[in-house]
Amino acid sequence: MVQQTTTSLQKQQNECIDDDEDITASLAAMNLTIGDQIQELSKRLNNINEELQQQVRDKHGALLQQATHAGRFDTALNSLADDVQQIRSSGYRLRQQVDSQFQLIENRTKVLARLHELSHLLRSSKTLLTLTNKLKGTKDVLKQAELHYELNELIEDPDMKKIEFVQAARNYVINSKQKIRNLTQMQLVTGLQERNEQQVCNALKIFMNFNTLEKSMDNLITTFISDLEQALKECFAGNDISVMGKNDPSTKPLSSSPKSSAAMRGPGKTPQLTTTQNFRAKFWKSLHWLIYDELYEYCTQVLLLNKALEQVQLGGMVISPNGEYLVQSKFWQATQELMRKYFTDCPAHITQTLQEGLSKLLSSVRGFEERVNREFLFDEQLFIPLEVGYVSKCGANMKACLAGVDLPNNETVDNFIRVAATELSNALVDTRLSNSVSAVFISCSKDFCTKLESQIKLGPDSVQVVDMPNTQQIQNTLLANILYYFKDSVRRMLRDLGQQLDKTQSSAKNDITKSLEHADLLITTILQQIMNSIISTINIIILSIHREPGLNTEKISTSGPSMYMKELQEFIQRVWTNHISAYEDNDIVTKCAHEVAKRCIDFFIHNLSIMRPISHAGRQRLKNDCAHMENALKPLCSNISELGNSARMLRAMSFLIIQNPTELVKQNIGTDSLVPSYIILLLLFGHGSAELQSPHTTVNWSNERLIEWLEGHSEREKLELISGALQRYRDSVRRKKSEQYDEVYPLMVEFFEKASKNDN
Repeated sequence: MVQQTTTSLQKQQNECIDDDEDITASLAAMNLTIGDQIQELSKRLNNINEELQQQVRDKHGALLQQATHAGRFDTALNSLADDVQQIRSSGYRLRQQVDSQFQLIENRTKVLARLHELSHLLRSSKTLLTLTNKLKGTKDVLKQAELHYELNELIEDPDMKKIEFVQAARNYVINSKQKIRNLTQMQLVTGLQERNEQQVCNALKIFMNFNTLEKSMDNLITTFISDLEQALKECFAGNDISVMGKNDPSTKPLSSSPKSSAAMRGPGKTPQLTTTQNFRAKFWKSLHWLIYDELYEYCTQVLLLNKALEQVQLGGMVISPNGEYLVQSKFWQATQELMRKYFTDCPAHITQTLQEGLSKLLSSVRGFEERVNREFLFDEQLFIPLEVGYVSKCGANMKACLAGVDLPNNETVDNFIRVAATELSNALVDTRLSNSVSAVFISCSKDFCTKLESQIKLGPDSVQVVDMPNTQQIQNTLLANILYYFKDSVRRMLRDLGQQLDKTQSSAKNDITKSLEHADLLITTILQQIMNSIISTINIIILSIHREPGLNTEKISTSGPSMYMKELQEFIQRVWTNHISAYEDNDIVTKCAHEVAKRCIDFFIHNLSIMRPISHAGRQRLKNDCAHMENALKPLCSNISELGNSARMLRAMSFLIIQNPTELVKQNIGTDSLVPSYIILLLLFGHGSAELQSPHTTVNWSNERLIEWLEGHSEREKLELISGALQRYRDSVRRKKSEQYDEVYPLMVEFFEKASKNDN
């Protein structure tokens, strides 16, 4: 209430002040003199005082009431201050009581802790002395190790080092532990060397009780690697194998020094001088012994050690915090890193020796892997840097056989194959290496074929078959025979290497066999050009059948071959004897000969089918010519049945040529027919009258052009050509308003419709 009244008065006073400021401002604005302004201000101040006094008189009761409340409030504050002081005094007294009790308890706790520590030291001392007495009375090393496992924490306790009466026992335990550790180290080495698995297991258990298993295994692996490194140094230095044999892992101690071998040679002794050949012989002998014998010995010990670790782990003992110790993988990784280092950082002459003799190195490596049952496998990346040099050496050896030879001969082939067989045989110890060497051989083979290809003669002089073979043809024959000799030599080489190739997973055999296709292509190119010339000549001779006299009369003799057939027989016999028999590649020659024979039969059948006019005696003569054709083809194919469908068509043609139209249209159509439908239709044209013109006659083609056209078009197109001839004949009959068609025409139309439906 007092606060509200005070606030009201302050507001009124502020309002008065504001009014005064307004009055002052208004007086200044009225431009009054100073005296007038003072009078005006005095007047207004008096008004304000009177107004304030009036308000005090009006609020007198409220002001008195507020003053009474303020006194009471001061009394309450004083009472509260007294109460706070009393509470503070009580807190001080309580704190003193708690602090005294806490200090008492803390002192007693320290005393108890010291008593407990003393009790623990006494118990530990008693345990130490008791276990030490047991240790002294135990002869079993394994039990001693178990006691040491219990004593280890006591021995390492810093407080126990301060107790004098246990120092003697403590020193005894420390000395005993060191003796057992040394003895166990020797037992481990002896057990590994003698392959005593139980002894190795006991040694590992002792190391585990000493908490030094991982450290001991690491030291053992480090020792193995150090011994291998020393052996590699001796090997790369070209020392004799007998010197290295003294460092056999079965006889040397585990802690042998790397300097021991150097000490045997004596200080200041110069290395023995030797020739490159002797050095390489000793080098490869030593390296083979190192990999095949010494490394095998270490790997056998590591496998035994790994097996013993597994048995110890199965017994319930914890080998390492992560549950396993990969001694085998650690040893093998370190071994490969060591060999990679020496293969990379060795002197230039050692690198050259390793590259040139990589097959020997891989032979030792693969033999080692088989000997350890592939428990340890070398990383293929280890030998890749050496492979480049080895492959280059193989390529140089093979190319040396072809260097400076413009026209290779059989002797060149023999030398090349001899070197290639040696290189491939050496490389078959490794799949990757054999593939690389085979690729080099294939490349050299291409170079060989390219040299011969550049000597092949092409052109008119190389394809003539009228006269005896000329110089160009003789050279082509020689080149083809050299290519065949090369191809045959390669196949004999692959047969000789067959067992070795079958044992590997190499693709060398297939790759080399496939590369011979280049030689086949060149031989085929040489033969094909002359075969094409032979086919052209045969075609010309067979076309002369249309000029054969007497075929359209009945007076012709049906016995003996026709004149064109005699000429064909003589030509084939002569050209095969003079031009083809000199080629030695019977497979390609036979293939080309069969192709020529098939083309010859096709020419003959096509020409027979378009022969007209022809008498019955002429047909009998042509039937006999079919039999003589088989004899004419004997030089090309001794067994005519090998020609397959062509031979069957020839024999079928000898039957069809003498059949009348009624019998001809009874022939099967489609896949069951030996003779195509268009041949039957062409034969039917030969039985018709002159008005029923042959298909080629209707379009003004010669016999030669028709035969050429028949060779390059499908049966549908051939039927369309025949259809055009039949259509023209029908139109011609209609224009002439003839009452009937040729008696053969209806048969032809009916047969043509069947053939067309089957073709669709």
